Amino acid sequence: MIDVQEILRQAAAVDLTPLLLALVLGGAIGLEREVHGRAAGLRTHVLVCLTSTVLVLASREVSQLPGSGVNIVFDPQRLAAGIVTGIGFLGAAAVIRSGDLVRGVTTGACVWSVAGLGVVIGGGSYGLAVLAALFILAVVVLLDWVTGAMSPVIYRRIVVRGPGNGLAAVSDAASEILKSKRIRIQD
Repeated sequence: MIDVQEILRQAAAVDLTPLLLALVLGGAIGLEREVHGRAAGLRTHVLVCLTSTVLVLASREVSQLPGSGVNIVFDPQRLAAGIVTGIGFLGAAAVIRSGDLVRGVTTGACVWSVAGLGVVIGGGSYGLAVLAALFILAVVVLLDWVTGAMSPVIYRRIVVRGPGNGLAAVSDAASEILKSKRIRIQD
């Protein structure tokens, strides 16, 4: 039988600090992704950070098998390793490749990072979590500005098609257009 009063008593005894910290830190990083229009934005980052925190907190609890007197202790380090490994699938889902263009790698890394933040928060290292979140935000915000000011080398594949007997002329015309735009042709 479910004892509702016992559940409410346990809920009232929960320390909200790690849950609120996960909400704020995961939300700050998710907000940055949301502002940049990424699919894995505010809600995704908050959920990943919050759930990682909850799982580590739960793993630190001692459970007792009903009626047996046997205590079960979960290993938080093993759970954390599982979280960090498993979250890679969600992060990979944020990465999209379309031809030569790859998008979402930073968002995937952010999802993985907030999972790590959740593990750290669940482990009780709040100061480390705050500093790590600040560093993560500095990387995605400040380094975005730095890389935006650079002129990176970008590789693209261009396929030129034309009539079989005029392919050389079409290829030469395409090469001239690219060279006029100061685009270097590698092959």
